[in-house]
Amino acid sequence: MFRFLNYKLNRKILFAFFLIILIPGVFSFWANYYTRYKTVRFETELRLRDGVSAYFNEFETIKEKCLAVASVYSKKSFITDRLIHGVSEQFENEIIDFYKMNLLDIIEIEDIDGKVIFRGHNPSISGDVKIDQPLIREGLEGKLGVSFEHGKSGFAIRAVAPIEYNGQVIGSFMAGSLFSRDFVDYLKTLTLMDNGIYRGDSKIIATYQGLENLNEETISRLKAGETIIRRNQILNNDRYSIILEPIILKGDYWGAVCLGISVESSDKAFKYFNHQIAIIVTLGVLIALVIYFFLARSINASFMKIISGFSDFSFDYPNDEITIGKNDVFSIIASNYNLLIHRIDLYNQRIKKLQDELIKSARFATAGQVAAGLAHEIRNPLSSIKMMAQIVRARHLKESAGEEEMTIILEEIDRINDKVKELLEFSHTTRMDFTDQDIHPIIEGVLKLLSYLIEQNGIDLSIYLDSNLPELYVDSEKLRICFMNLFVNAIQAMPDGGQLSVSTRSDDEWVSIRICNTWNSGDILSAEDLFEPFLTTKKEGTGLGLAISKLEIERHQGKIDVFQMEGEICFDIRLPVNSAVGEIG
Repeated sequence: MFRFLNYKLNRKILFAFFLIILIPGVFSFWANYYTRYKTVRFETELRLRDGVSAYFNEFETIKEKCLAVASVYSKKSFITDRLIHGVSEQFENEIIDFYKMNLLDIIEIEDIDGKVIFRGHNPSISGDVKIDQPLIREGLEGKLGVSFEHGKSGFAIRAVAPIEYNGQVIGSFMAGSLFSRDFVDYLKTLTLMDNGIYRGDSKIIATYQGLENLNEETISRLKAGETIIRRNQILNNDRYSIILEPIILKGDYWGAVCLGISVESSDKAFKYFNHQIAIIVTLGVLIALVIYFFLARSINASFMKIISGFSDFSFDYPNDEITIGKNDVFSIIASNYNLLIHRIDLYNQRIKKLQDELIKSARFATAGQVAAGLAHEIRNPLSSIKMMAQIVRARHLKESAGEEEMTIILEEIDRINDKVKELLEFSHTTRMDFTDQDIHPIIEGVLKLLSYLIEQNGIDLSIYLDSNLPELYVDSEKLRICFMNLFVNAIQAMPDGGQLSVSTRSDDEWVSIRICNTWNSGDILSAEDLFEPFLTTKKEGTGLGLAISKLEIERHQGKIDVFQMEGEICFDIRLPVNSAVGEIG
């Protein structure tokens, strides 16, 4: 099952994979642990500060509410009537009904002497005098005032507004909200934290037990306006993180607000998240290992294909390509291997081609040597025979008898002499004489010489010459020999008539001459065989005509190809337009 681990590479990958997963996993666990620890502390402190802000915002809201109620009701006419006349039917309906709405805990009306003539929260104890209270004096002096005061009902936020009649202050209206259990319970609901209020160093009211008094060091810091944050403060027999914020009234320390968050609940959440992270990291490592083993099998399969491909590689036989269907590093190796064997195949083909060309060159060289020897051996006696035949005809054939036979002998001698010339041309190429030429007159001149044969064989000739053809740097005599061989070859291939066409065209690099003739003799020889010297399908041919034509075209740095299409065989000659041909051969 784990045979892939036999390879050192796979073991290294496994080890690296394990370290890549384990080290970041452990680091992530530690980083998460430390980050969450710092985050919990930071979030706890942030929540405490936000809670204090909410607490003091609530103070401000209550102040504004108390002040608004005092300001509005101090201007009511039924309040003025009650103070002046001592009775007002509307007063009983309005002020008592308003108090019963429980929007405020305290509603009081004092006359000009500070005597309470109405107390909504404790009506039975009305009649007491509060002229000594600074807040009441502010109202009787015609000022709006807000303060944290202690009265018979307890500590409260109180606001006072003057009651005026004809421009004179005749009393004050006080509205307030108590620091009661309902108050701190409401703020606990608002802030989601236990909270309490201290007057000086003593606790007035709170939702928690403990921390009844603040020590001198704490009071000193609070009087300096410092916000105090403590951790592990015991409240409700539990550890809390608390914040103490001073309450400053008119520039003096009045007391403090305390809010607290249970550390135990934070620790539980902290430990829970640590446990979850540990489980996630462990599961991540296990899942990663499982994924690795499946991945390793895939890697090993690709690895084995690569090894097998290289092991079976051969220079002597075709090599199979390595096929890997994934886009990974192994597919890149496989692609490069496939490219390598493809290039090797190309090199083998080139080597084979070079070998064939070497063999052909050797054959050409041998054929040239043989041809040269035969040409010299035949030409000398042939010249003597021709000379003797001419003498015989001049001296002894005075009459017409025998004249025809002698003429045939001389013609056959000339034909043999032409073949010898071909052998000499093939075995020893003559010097090239290049000039700028229009090749159309060369083609037309050859066709004019062969017009009798074309007409005699019943051949239809079609000529399509490009009038814009540029002049070429060529040897006109060598091209004439080349075209002569090609046209004669075409004419001889159509003894019973057919179509012969010649066309020219050009582009920026090449001038093309295409010669096509009707071909009904089945498959043609390959291009290599057609231009092979001494290889011919004619009974009387030497097989040198096309070989010489190809040789002359190549000496012009041109190309000649042959192909068959729609019952025709075509020779396509291409000569360079801008040739830098020098003297070759």
